[in-house]
Amino acid sequence: MHTRWWDYSDKFLNINGRISLIYSIFWGLLGLYLLKVVNPKIDNFIDWLKLKLKNIVVIKVATFSIIVLLFINCVVSGYALDCYLTRTIVENDLEVENKGETLSKYNNTYKENENLSNFIYKLWGNNKMVKTYPNVTIRLSTGEDVLAKKYYPDIEPYFFKF
Repeated sequence: MHTRWWDYSDKFLNINGRISLIYSIFWGLLGLYLLKVVNPKIDNFIDWLKLKLKNIVVIKVATFSIIVLLFINCVVSGYALDCYLTRTIVENDLEVENKGETLSKYNNTYKENENLSNFIYKLWGNNKMVKTYPNVTIRLSTGEDVLAKKYYPDIEPYFFKF
């Protein structure tokens, strides 16, 4: 998808911009906190649920339902992000690898199917996508990574950087 989800290139002791020592330490501490504090509470909650819901089938159905909903959420989020990046690339005439494929996808989604196009803009318009994925980047054919939100400067993300 010609994207880069995060970039630690400017951080101390990074490896190809993918990981950084300081963030690895924080993730390790967070993992320890989750194992020592949060996980026992979840175990206690599950034990409480088992006592309240004598029928294990109910728990299995609820668990399976949640897993299915999370999977659907991942697929829909991926599709929304793909639509957003395709739209950004074509509408701003960005030079990326496989531009012909991107143009074809754009035409099939936005030009040839007005109902689908309206549905996508209603649910995943530029405003929502920039706010939801403010740091997603597009890799240009020159090898340069640019933030997708750069092309929508009037939209502010949900959070502030400190």
